[in-house]
Amino acid sequence: MSDEATQKYLFDSEVYFKLKEAELEAQQTSQRYLHKVVFADLKKILEAKVEAKVEYRDDL
Repeated sequence: MSDEATQKYLFDSEVYFKLKEAELEAQQTSQRYLHKVVFADLKKILEAKVEAKVEYRDDL
């Protein structure tokens, strides 16, 4: 198996096991998360980083 094929297999396996883990967790709890709630904080962090990078480039 080539390195590229091995990496793809490992990535696919990791994704599969993470999805299986999420599925098992979902079966054990009734709590559900909305996309907007989960990603709202991440969006703020990314926007702040992009803004800081733009300000840094403006200073150059």
